[in-house]
Amino acid sequence: MKYFCDQINNTTIKHKNTKMNKLNFRLLFTCAVLALFASCAKKGCTDPLATNYDADATKDDGKCELPAALVVPDTYVFTDADGNNTVSYGGQTSRMDMLSEMVSYLKTANGSNATPATLDASTLLAMYDNSYTSWSDTNLIDNGKQLKSKTALNDAGIQAMFEGWMNDAAAGSPDTTGTYLQAASGIEWTQMIEKGLMGSCFASQMTSNYLAGISSDDNNAAVDAAAGKYYTEMEHHWDEAYGYFTDAFDYPTNGTDRFWGKYANKSYLEDNLGTATDISLAFRTGRAAISAGDADAALVQAGILETEVKQMVAGMALHYLNDVKSQISASGAQSSINHSMSEALAFIFGIQFISDNPDMSSADVMALVNQIAPAVTGFTMSVSSVNAVIDQVAAATGLTAKKDDF
Repeated sequence: MKYFCDQINNTTIKHKNTKMNKLNFRLLFTCAVLALFASCAKKGCTDPLATNYDADATKDDGKCELPAALVVPDTYVFTDADGNNTVSYGGQTSRMDMLSEMVSYLKTANGSNATPATLDASTLLAMYDNSYTSWSDTNLIDNGKQLKSKTALNDAGIQAMFEGWMNDAAAGSPDTTGTYLQAASGIEWTQMIEKGLMGSCFASQMTSNYLAGISSDDNNAAVDAAAGKYYTEMEHHWDEAYGYFTDAFDYPTNGTDRFWGKYANKSYLEDNLGTATDISLAFRTGRAAISAGDADAALVQAGILETEVKQMVAGMALHYLNDVKSQISASGAQSSINHSMSEALAFIFGIQFISDNPDMSSADVMALVNQIAPAVTGFTMSVSSVNAVIDQVAAATGLTAKKDDF
């Protein structure tokens, strides 16, 4: 019996030892595999926010280099490491000066002047292509800058449309009604030309040209330091986009007296959309990012600017459409209603030129222009017709919830 029990115990012990050996083998095998994988894991920086981020790294090496916090100045002032100014947008200021003089000339034909002037078509056309030699600012004479070539990315059809309005304005001058220079249809040429060029030239160049192309610009070396061009190509193109918004480095403390810098700061845009504040901040942040060598961060700001500019243009159209409604309801003077409708129509006209992906296609925009422009006076007889345009513009630009606030 004892022998039998001993045999059983020995067999049990051997069995346990066999199980233990198998378990130990499995543990050793697992450890070996883990050690193998650990030794094969690629070390590197696994933080995507780091400047030395390695997308192939599977194990962090503890050497990630995070970028320094971006310093955004309060004003649009930027210098290089040697203190040289790197901001330049003189060409944009010249074009704004040209449009300012053209608008002033157009307004001399208004009937509200003591002696309304008769406009000369050749003068307007010469101002447009800068063959004009009588600018009050002599620095504009033959300076190589012009409005025409920058209109709608040099689209000949759109340029011809503006030249047609200039010819019609001259032919219809002076105003004899004692108010604004307007066609029999009610269209006011000065508004179509001024606000139309704000969209098709200034906003178009800002978004569809400079900001749209920023990703392909060089940002490694100054364009020509020996010639005083201390900025990189990317810095300069960003500056030129800024120059079509305002000519003031300390906007909105200054630079709110004309064109987009003026309208962005109006309460109906600033209070509802934060337009002046947001555009100014995005321009300064993007430029600071470029100067710091962070093109990706600048592209984020370019996207913000595209959205802000789209809503700025649409917001102005909605503001004047709402003003038209108010005047109709109050039985306002038809010339004043025509004035506001012409401004609304010009801003609507500009929507098609904002970025490579406008909120309204050229076909949709021109359908509205061709519907309203030939009969502004008749179109504005009905509040419901104006409401229909408001709804269409607001829906296309994402402003339906705010359409009555402008």
